[in-house]
Amino acid sequence: MKRKLINLTLVNCYFLKTGETSLPPAHLIGFSHAYRPVNQLIKQTTLLIDLTKSEEQLLQDFHRTNRKQIRQATNYDFQIEVIDSPNLTDIREFQKFYNKFAKYTNTYKCGAFHIKTMELLMETNNLIITRIVSRNSNEILAYQVYVADQDTAFSLYSASHFRLKSDAIDKRMLSIASRFLLWQSILYFKRRKNLVYDMGGLTENKNISSFKMEFGGEIKEVYSGYEATSTLGKLVLFGRTIKLRKG
Repeated sequence: MKRKLINLTLVNCYFLKTGETSLPPAHLIGFSHAYRPVNQLIKQTTLLIDLTKSEEQLLQDFHRTNRKQIRQATNYDFQIEVIDSPNLTDIREFQKFYNKFAKYTNTYKCGAFHIKTMELLMETNNLIITRIVSRNSNEILAYQVYVADQDTAFSLYSASHFRLKSDAIDKRMLSIASRFLLWQSILYFKRRKNLVYDMGGLTENKNISSFKMEFGGEIKEVYSGYEATSTLGKLVLFGRTIKLRKG
């Protein structure tokens, strides 16, 4: 999936596959989860879930803890919401929720650059937001944000307020809610006829990677980063780095 951002200053390419045609000329090319190597991009691993499998097989591939908690979700008054045509208000609501999450997980906040990226994805109809809500309290419990084209659904952001809860019962409820939301999101993309669900990368954080691997899938190498092809591209890339630091 190719996405033109600022005239021909930046072209952002998601899910580049073997055999795809060359990209349009640009001063700066961004690659996110390219499935084939591109120059000197950063290599990482991700988990790809085959959405052509049956619902029963997908669930069977999960760790037994996930299957148990997904079954337990029926004991709660959860509501799954899929926002397949989000607007700026939806993005801002997610940002507020995510930044509260980021404060307690020692991770980057969702800043101006990230908002702009989501806006541009929104404009090309490649942004999908899912969330789970407690009908009893009308509280949003967890979010998932996706970049999606016709083939691939890629988990861009995931957040819950698990660490904000001190009560063991509340923590248990949020654990169940997060897993149930992810499962229902997988099923949504399967119904949407997507072929692959990309878990969004395995990181050095063992807890996060362990959590992701409990949903099955095949480990695959992917490549991400930016390639500056001109002086202007280098300046844009420098500006992006500064924005990320400021948040």
